[in-house]
Amino acid sequence: MDCKEFKRWLIVRDNCDEDTSLQARAHRDHCPDCDRLYAADEALDEAFAAGIRPVSAPKGMAQRARAEAEAKRRPTATRWRRGLVPAMALGVVLTFMVWNPWANPLTTLDAIGKYAVANHGRADMTMAFTADEITDPQEWFYQRLNFRIAMPDLSHRQWTFLGGRECTIGPKKAAYLFYEGHGENVSVFVLPARQIKMPLRADYRYQIEAPHHRVELWKMDAMVCILVQDRPSSTSSTT
Repeated sequence: MDCKEFKRWLIVRDNCDEDTSLQARAHRDHCPDCDRLYAADEALDEAFAAGIRPVSAPKGMAQRARAEAEAKRRPTATRWRRGLVPAMALGVVLTFMVWNPWANPLTTLDAIGKYAVANHGRADMTMAFTADEITDPQEWFYQRLNFRIAMPDLSHRQWTFLGGRECTIGPKKAAYLFYEGHGENVSVFVLPARQIKMPLRADYRYQIEAPHHRVELWKMDAMVCILVQDRPSSTSSTT
């Protein structure tokens, strides 16, 4: 199995036989790039799962639903309609327990980091624009995301801005900026700070744990930037 076949397997792996999966595993063992891609895909699945979690229904919710339904029920209601009232109340409770409509998975650094690393693993996707094609990336993103981004100043790292495209961090829209740094791909995601449901210090760079990547998060005015870079394979690193 080569890299192209591995990427096809990754898309349909749930429907593949055991022999094909073993071939994919063998390829991962000898291909660091595909192993990182697999890890990113797994992280994305875990992050999505973290966003949908069971919660308990508010106390008395079922009783109030039954009482309100009974108060409005007509005296001529048939037997099947009487049986429908508690069933509907139970359905409301179960729906609330299975899906919490107010849940926002962007509540921890770990979850945010997993989304960002998963997107970084797809950095070989085509850019929507290159740096030499447009003069105002901020306006380009505003027309598509409906919010103005702040371009991070990374000149001190001597990285080259290549281009960008739209993406998402969890369920929230974000700008994806591509950089090239000393022969490596660097991803920077920018989204409004209001989308991050946790307190962030404005003068602090948060380091997020990731097995194969360096992940930083910082707040810049009304924006949040998330930087993802492959960990160097040697002892030398970019400062």
